[in-house]
Amino acid sequence: MPAINAVVEAISIKEMPSPDKFGNTHRANLKIGEDWFSYGTVKKPQINIKTNGEWNELQKGMEVEFMYDVNGDFKNIKKQSFSITNTAGGQPAQQHTQSAPPTQGSAPQRGVNVNPAEVGQCLNLAAEVLKYSGDDLTNPDKVKVAIQWYKRTSQLFTTLYPVVDVEETLQEKPASKKKATPEVEYDDDI
Repeated sequence: MPAINAVVEAISIKEMPSPDKFGNTHRANLKIGEDWFSYGTVKKPQINIKTNGEWNELQKGMEVEFMYDVNGDFKNIKKQSFSITNTAGGQPAQQHTQSAPPTQGSAPQRGVNVNPAEVGQCLNLAAEVLKYSGDDLTNPDKVKVAIQWYKRTSQLFTTLYPVVDVEETLQEKPASKKKATPEVEYDDDI
């Protein structure tokens, strides 16, 4: 099986139309010299490699070492053999997607990568749970409220999820306390 030790010239990570059966959402390829090597599928738009007990995001300019299979014109990286041998030349990934320049009234670009699936979840929950209408979903103030609600809820679920014990007895939601209707007294003697 061939092996290589070289500097990463480019990284290409593209979102797949739908997740695979393992939940991977992106396909990754690396350019080394004149050749492209398939890294396979990943769950995030980045490749993270554990080196000396520490996680590193693979970046252009880093030196890597791996074995690969050749299948016709394709060179497929054996992930279990993949390692970063030198991080010194690493450069943060450049955005390969072009976006239109901001127009008046558009949201400012802050250079933050947003997961499109998360935006879709936020939009769906705003429409279903908050009962936002089409007009609400185009109102920046209402959209900010929906995003804030989504982020707080997501953070709460993420925080509580690992500490909830499956075997623990579930507690029912307490019944709502309805105001008792005052009993009306009638005077039959009138």
